Amino acid sequence: MNTSLIDYTLHLADNALIIGHRNSEWCGHGPVLEQDIAISNIALDFIGQARNLYQYAAEISGNGATEDSLAFLRDVSDFKNVLITELPNGDWAQTTLRQFLFSTYQYYFYQQLQNYADTRL
Repeated sequence: MNTSLIDYTLHLADNALIIGHRNSEWCGHGPVLEQDIAISNIALDFIGQARNLYQYAAEISGNGATEDSLAFLRDVSDFKNVLITELPNGDWAQTTLRQFLFSTYQYYFYQQLQNYADTRL
């Protein structure tokens, strides 16, 4: 079992799960319908990313863990997300800025991750 790869995968999954949940808090509360629908779809995309990564982490852990147990049954101190994903939504501008900063980080991060030896990531 490669604990570094599991931790790394959980880091990516936790980032996606937390930002997805934060964005989903806007569902039905967006300033206008188009923005409400857009942020809800972004949230769903992050939740889908998290599911894929949790499934992979469960598969490589080989200890009987499941996607759900990794996402919902770990202690809060076991999460490995970056703190920007936990910031409260605040107003629409704060949420938009947080999403912009996180998406910019992810863009460059995933550009470099393409060079990683594990092709599944």
